[in-house]
Amino acid sequence: MKTRDTPVAAKNDDSASRLGRRLRAWRTGRGLTLAAVSQKTGVASSSLSKIENEQVSVSYHTLKRICDGLDMPIEDIINPEHKKFAPGRRSITRAPDGSEFGSRQYIYRAHATDMSKKEMIPLEMVVLARASEDFEDWNKHEGEEFVYVLSGAIDVLTEFYAPTRLTAGESLYFDSSMGHMYISVSDEDARILSICYDPRAHMQRDISDFFRAGRLDVRPLANESV
Repeated sequence: MKTRDTPVAAKNDDSASRLGRRLRAWRTGRGLTLAAVSQKTGVASSSLSKIENEQVSVSYHTLKRICDGLDMPIEDIINPEHKKFAPGRRSITRAPDGSEFGSRQYIYRAHATDMSKKEMIPLEMVVLARASEDFEDWNKHEGEEFVYVLSGAIDVLTEFYAPTRLTAGESLYFDSSMGHMYISVSDEDARILSICYDPRAHMQRDISDFFRAGRLDVRPLANESV
């Protein structure tokens, strides 16, 4: 499937810069070359270089792919101040807070990023995609997913079912190892809440299949293509 190039919203630029700097600091601090990180993560060295040099904005799926390949919690990059999850802990995300990322299909706002190894990953999303052709492949990841429409309307496309339309106030719970994608069908881009369950989050392991989205790599800035 062909992917359209959608410029990153200006409000995401600062987040992209911070992520790029953190990834470079993490890599150089461990004496790893771009080629070594590419071999571990499956993300091209050229794409990694552009991310680190703030030439492109990284999507959530690509960031998760990098962190999974390096066997590090994604919170180490999203929020270095995070703490490990422990009994009695809690996390509050205020209205102005949360970590934002952009991709060609979605804009993500990650909640509860101050805790790592969570078995649930809460994401507030703006659905930019308008057709299946906006994706290169199905989104798939181990576990289960709950999606709730906050505003607008979406079509949920899956491998094994006919498209399902959801409007504001409606939800769907499904096996997220089944290929899926969300498409806005309202005049405005739909806003949704997606809560993903990662059954292996508490383990130290290679989870290269979690949040795998085919070959979705980095999202170009306005005049840049990867």
